Amino acid sequence: MNKPILAPKTLVPEPQSFINLPVCTNWRDLSADAVIFGVPFGKPYLQNNFPNDQSLAPFALRSASDRIIVEHASINMDYEDTRSLANGINFVDGGDIPLVNNDVSAHYLQGEEAVRYAVTKGIIPVTIGGDDGITNPVLRGLDVAGSIALIQIDAHLDWKSERYGEKDGYSSPMRRASELSHVSSIHQIGIRSFGSSTEEEVKVARKWGADIHTARQVHAQGIKRVIKALPKDVKFFITLDVDGLDPSVMPGTVALAPGGLLWWQLIDLLDGISEKGPIIGLNVVELSPKNDLNQISMIGVGRFIVALVMREALKK
Repeated sequence: MNKPILAPKTLVPEPQSFINLPVCTNWRDLSADAVIFGVPFGKPYLQNNFPNDQSLAPFALRSASDRIIVEHASINMDYEDTRSLANGINFVDGGDIPLVNNDVSAHYLQGEEAVRYAVTKGIIPVTIGGDDGITNPVLRGLDVAGSIALIQIDAHLDWKSERYGEKDGYSSPMRRASELSHVSSIHQIGIRSFGSSTEEEVKVARKWGADIHTARQVHAQGIKRVIKALPKDVKFFITLDVDGLDPSVMPGTVALAPGGLLWWQLIDLLDGISEKGPIIGLNVVELSPKNDLNQISMIGVGRFIVALVMREALKK
């Protein structure tokens, strides 16, 4: 007999809800097209790195709300469409997953269960980290979705088996994803520069069948080539490590590397994925508030979230 999926109880979002959305912290009452919630704490490799600046990202993102979207009736001028969030889209801020007694394993389990709960209700989960370690429980929580194609936007390959003995940290999400039976394909976009992977990790990734598109290839050959290589008529999940984007558009991250994806490449990629199949969720990680400039990273991430939710919710 399957274990029942429990409705999470989360912390009230601070300092306000994301873009002034309705708030629901007792998920038994949750009814929505999409829910955004924070999973702020990744598993540290060294205790003196806990908590890190990325754990403040949910607060910083919500703090930029009035610069992300002024009013829900505003239309997105990037599209030939007059619809807005006010057009019957039920988007809710589900608060933050709590951390009790610095127990990150329990925090991971609650985040995993929250994703699982949302998906079973037909709600699009939008998770905000936290470092890339939170990608691990988020992906495990998608087991109720059936087979998914995983889209990773990142500067780093993330195929380490472990680091300092820890298998659930920020260097291993794609390795852990490859071990999940519900992940049918992995598409890695924006990979670049040094420090991303070892020769052995690249071999393991390619042997598994990872579809790797370096940032240099994207710039030289165009984002349409990436979209063309994606499967059709499958469910997609996107994990966005913000260092996959170029620092000129996304300075608010720790692992800055020149040559990343640009804003319109990201938006064109979103459009192309959405045309190929439903996007069932989004995970955003590695936002670093102290490295941001005039909230530009928070504004960019926030608008990407709204664009994705609008595209998918309006399909229903």
